[in-house]
Amino acid sequence: MVPGGVDPPGGSRVIPFLHDLVERLAADHHVKVVAVGHDPAPGSWRLFGAEVVNVPVGRHSRSDVARVVCEVTALVGGGARGTRPDVVHGWWATLPGLAATVAARRHRTPSVLSIAGGELAWLPDIAYGGGGSRGTRAMARTAIGLATSVTVATEWMRAHVLGAGGRVDEVVPLGADLRRWAIADGAAASTDPLRLVHVGSANRVKDQTMLLHALDLARREEPGLRLDLVGLDTLDGEHDRLVSRLGLGDLVRSHGLVARDAVPALVRGAGLHVVSSRHEAGPLAVVEAGALGIPTVGTSVGHVADLAALPAPAAVAIERGSDGGAAALAAAIVETVRDEPGRLALGERALHWSRWHDADHTARSFEFIHRRLRRAR
Repeated sequence: MVPGGVDPPGGSRVIPFLHDLVERLAADHHVKVVAVGHDPAPGSWRLFGAEVVNVPVGRHSRSDVARVVCEVTALVGGGARGTRPDVVHGWWATLPGLAATVAARRHRTPSVLSIAGGELAWLPDIAYGGGGSRGTRAMARTAIGLATSVTVATEWMRAHVLGAGGRVDEVVPLGADLRRWAIADGAAASTDPLRLVHVGSANRVKDQTMLLHALDLARREEPGLRLDLVGLDTLDGEHDRLVSRLGLGDLVRSHGLVARDAVPALVRGAGLHVVSSRHEAGPLAVVEAGALGIPTVGTSVGHVADLAALPAPAAVAIERGSDGGAAALAAAIVETVRDEPGRLALGERALHWSRWHDADHTARSFEFIHRRLRRAR
């Protein structure tokens, strides 16, 4: 059960790790994907051999939620010859996760709930996260309570969920597809130490505003710094206007939303990947950059926090502090690019970690959980 992101290859609405997971699981198993609210009208299509069925949501009213749960429950019980599935897996502790866990309980089959975002977060100044809504909080609590197993992608996210009163049974990193994100053995991991890259939709929680202010501070120490921004602009050009006001026009290139297969070429060869997010369950972009030997410097969230906490760190994490973090991020960027041996060592460790925790590892990990739950039921 997913909230969307499962267009066929080449489509614009793709969540890469979901594509990677469906492709790998469908190679050996019968997989049905229920996309809750992917489209406003019912429909079905094929994705890597898996059947995808879209269940429209409507206005997210109580009656809509009840209808979706009923429809999903019927779909879960609609297998060949009336068989029930071995396991039901819901992504995000929102309506897809609630529907998945309710349906699994109804059909007496185990369920996995993967908390993959801000379902339990609440940042009131930007109105981000499910924790600010009584209904969304109740949905998440119910899904967590019904799930047989609850997973997250990082230790940072485990601490976040536990701190919000939830539970976590497994940490399963979401890995990069090394067919796209790889460097040849012996190739230079980074060709331009002063080129920074940031991958992510322009929005409040990813806080590219802070990133641009950090670049403005850092370029005073390292005038050669440049930044590539890759991702959908959801703020109607707000960051482009800030670039102009700060006089960063010659340093920043905004690429906007690009095709999935074109992103690695924009990241490859950068000196650093930078993260400015206020909340991240992952993010996968850290792992993808690492698969190219590019280390991340950023706020202490998700994979940034996890990799920075390793005995031999594979990332640099900063705390936001009372000023929002721009000064700390700028200082970390300057320090890292000036320490060439240290930067390259970070990149090598990020490369090793990302190769070990790739998309195949993610699929095997979930397959192991699914098989274990099936045997135990």
